[in-house]
Amino acid sequence: MKRIIIFVVLFAVLGGSLMTLLTGCSSEAAGDVRVEYTPGDVFTTNVKDSYRILKTSIVLVVNKEGMEETLAKENTRIRDSIIFLLRQLDEDAVRAPGTQERLRNDIITALNERLELDIFVEVLFNDFVMG
Repeated sequence: MKRIIIFVVLFAVLGGSLMTLLTGCSSEAAGDVRVEYTPGDVFTTNVKDSYRILKTSIVLVVNKEGMEETLAKENTRIRDSIIFLLRQLDEDAVRAPGTQERLRNDIITALNERLELDIFVEVLFNDFVMG
């Protein structure tokens, strides 16, 4: 009896996984659309109260399809908002644990407020270097 129960549970789990793969059921199918937007190659700015430079490249993730044209038109304001936040970081802040996570949240909040779109959901850093 114990073997039958294990077999049924295993079959159900494997069957559900297989159905998910075959039907392509993903977060997008469930209505969670995620589109990546790159607001330019690199952000380079001075570090506050320092002679050092901060260089980073960022990808923004939005939760709405078809926004590419709008984002492209607003790219100058997007980059300005991000550079404003980056320039607030001093050397200690750049080195501090959790800085990138705080910066992710700050960028999302700033862009959603400034552009009045409420579509920015994630910020990805391709690099984050102080030199």
